[in-house]
Amino acid sequence: MPTPVEDPNKAAFLARVRGALGRSTPITVTPDHPTLKTTLPRHEEKIRTTQARTEARRPQNIARLETIATAAAWNVHRAADAEEAANAVVGIAANIRAKNIVRTAEDLFKRVDIDASLRKHGVSPTVLASGRSRRKSDLKAIAFKADLGVSGVEYAIAETGSCAVFQRKGIARIATLAPPVLALIVQESQVLETLDDFFAIVRFQFLTNRTRLANYYNFISGPSRTADIEQTLTIGVHGPGEVHMIIVADA
Repeated sequence: MPTPVEDPNKAAFLARVRGALGRSTPITVTPDHPTLKTTLPRHEEKIRTTQARTEARRPQNIARLETIATAAAWNVHRAADAEEAANAVVGIAANIRAKNIVRTAEDLFKRVDIDASLRKHGVSPTVLASGRSRRKSDLKAIAFKADLGVSGVEYAIAETGSCAVFQRKGIARIATLAPPVLALIVQESQVLETLDDFFAIVRFQFLTNRTRLANYYNFISGPSRTADIEQTLTIGVHGPGEVHMIIVADA
C-alpha cells in the first residue's frame, strides 16, 4: 500500500490554526481527557484539578476572555457589582434607543435588577416566559419585535471568547437569537479556561446528578456572521449583529 503524500499546505494550515488559538508551538503532550468509560473517581479527580486551576488562574482567564472576545467583535464591559452591570444594560439600551427589550426568566436577574434600572429610564423589559396570560407560542413574536435581548450564561470560555447558553429552566433561547442586539451577563466565577474544562464539567454533572444532557449547547462567539452567499461576509443575518458581554464581579 503506497504511503500517503503529505500536502505541502498542511504545516501552514496548522500554523494558522495555532496562531488563531494563541499558541506558538504544536501540542506535544496528550491532554488529560478522561474517556467515556473512565470510572467516576477518575472524573472527580479531573474536576478537582480543573476547579483548582480555574480558581488559581481566574484573573488571567478573565483578561484572556476580554482580549479574545474583543478581537471577535464583542463589546466587553466590566462591572464591579450588580448595580454597575444593570447600569451597563441601561447604557446599551440608551445607545441603540431601544423601546422593546426582552430578557430571560433566570434567577440572575434577582441579583442584577435590570428591570428596576430600565424602568427608571422609561423602558419596561418583557420577561420571556410562558404562563397564564401568555402561551409558549407567543414568545417568538415578542422576541422578534424586540430591539435588545438580555440573558445570563452557563459559562464563558476564555480560549475562544465564547459564552455557553443551553437549555434549562428560565432560559428562552429565542431571547439570544431574535433581537438584533444582545447583552449577556457573565459572572466572574463562570469563566472557564478551555472548552475541555467545559465539557469535563458538563459530563461530570451528568454522571453525578443523573440528569438529562441538554438538547443543545449554544456557543456564542461574537456577532452572527455568514458568508454563504458569494463568499461575502455579512453580519447579523442569522442572529444578533451587535453583541455585548458584561463581566460582573462575584458578590
